[in-house]
Amino acid sequence: MRVDVRDLAPGETLRAAFEEHLTLHGDGQPTEAQAHGEVRIDRTGQGVRLRGRIEAQADLVCSRCLLDFTGTLSVDLDEGFALGSGPQPDGGELGPQDFVQWVGPDHQLDVSEVVRQHLQIAVPMAPLHRPDCRGLCPVCGANWNEQRCEHVSSRGPQGRSDL
Repeated sequence: MRVDVRDLAPGETLRAAFEEHLTLHGDGQPTEAQAHGEVRIDRTGQGVRLRGRIEAQADLVCSRCLLDFTGTLSVDLDEGFALGSGPQPDGGELGPQDFVQWVGPDHQLDVSEVVRQHLQIAVPMAPLHRPDCRGLCPVCGANWNEQRCEHVSSRGPQGRSDL
């Protein structure tokens, strides 16, 4: 979703529904996500501010038992962007202007990319299909959520005694 902010006057606000299919990366593999929410773009004196709340249903893999599941990711957006083409690199030291996000000379704000970046950060490093997932037996590979195996110690998987 690209939004042209050229005609927004300072103080004006544009609201838009966001619904898009995005590709994220989880555990080095592409992860499909269906994102939806609402965004608000406010024109400020210096540029634009993007705010909103986005939720996404993402295909994930449980880090303990390797079960495929759909997880919900939620992010709050609050990003500022300056108008213009941005500074030209001069090969010197980085300055404050090098950390400003720019809309660019075409005045097109790529909302999808901002949402994708925020959702990418929200992908858990070790997703769990449920908090009490017991995982797999490291010897025979049995799924301890579904069955016991002869390799379960007296303390159980993950050091638990609740088997």
